[in-house]
Amino acid sequence: MSGKADPCQQWAQSFGSDPERYDRARPRYPEAMVERIVDSSPGHYVLDVGCGTGIAARQFRAAGCRVLGIEPDARMADLARRRGGEVEVATFEAWDPAGREFDAIVAGQAWHWIDAVSGAAKAAEVLRPGGRLAAFWNAGQPPPELAGAFAAVYRRVMPHSPFDLGAMPALDGYSVLFTRAADGIREVGGFGDLEQWRFEWEWS
Repeated sequence: MSGKADPCQQWAQSFGSDPERYDRARPRYPEAMVERIVDSSPGHYVLDVGCGTGIAARQFRAAGCRVLGIEPDARMADLARRRGGEVEVATFEAWDPAGREFDAIVAGQAWHWIDAVSGAAKAAEVLRPGGRLAAFWNAGQPPPELAGAFAAVYRRVMPHSPFDLGAMPALDGYSVLFTRAADGIREVGGFGDLEQWRFEWEWS
């Protein structure tokens, strides 16, 4: 047995070390995307998978939805609750829905931490007929004059990051995650045609 920790697992667990700073600094999501997900769902009961501190959940609540968050890190879940969220602490794969069904399942910057096949199977189990599974990511690109400086910092402080921000455009890097999610959904079956949406926006 190796004594070395998985760098990706360490990265995943690092978010809860300072949830206040995470919540303050993490980009939100485009309102147009939130509205499109809500409008294309059969109702307004939303499950937010990997909800973190509740950033996406707050946006969906502001759009008129009731939102339940699932978050494996109790520190992140605690802050989400303090910000008004309803959160259960569990991994999505192990979480017990207790017979509940949802109109939409959303995962903001989180679906890549979930097993693509078992996650899609759990989603199929808890979605109402016509319900929508929406996994989304911010594929951010800093202004060209800052890109090199950002890449140098990432290489210094996160040398084992799965994303080499200095080597590929952000959207190309995330296409691997889109493909993995789509493959899991197709393998499980029971979903309609997959769609990929793109929303251009800015966050300062």
